[in-house]
Amino acid sequence: MHFLLAALILAASSDARSSPKPPRDPSTAGLGKSCKKNGDCKHGSQRCVQQSDANGKPLNRAFCVLPCASFEAGTQRALPGAPVDVSGKSRKPPPRCPTKYQCRSAGSGVPIDMCVKQ
Repeated sequence: MHFLLAALILAASSDARSSPKPPRDPSTAGLGKSCKKNGDCKHGSQRCVQQSDANGKPLNRAFCVLPCASFEAGTQRALPGAPVDVSGKSRKPPPRCPTKYQCRSAGSGVPIDMCVKQ
């Protein structure tokens, strides 16, 4: 009798647990960390970007950023003379940045297209 009651309580408590958080994307860990070279960043796809002042003079500070994937990522390569698949089954290209991040284009002080938190 006590065993049945204990099993019932245990089953009810496991149902009440919230779902576990999805794992964090390893490429986003350590973004914004200070660095001196690309090897100082936590993930291999991150790059160390040097900061500069308004006149373009480099400062002695740098930080880790995640570059956006290229526009051509996941698209079909065109070879001369090869047939091109024009069916309606074409897949949507993969996102340029991880979830909860958006791509900021290069320009006005930003040297590369990089992923920034929304």
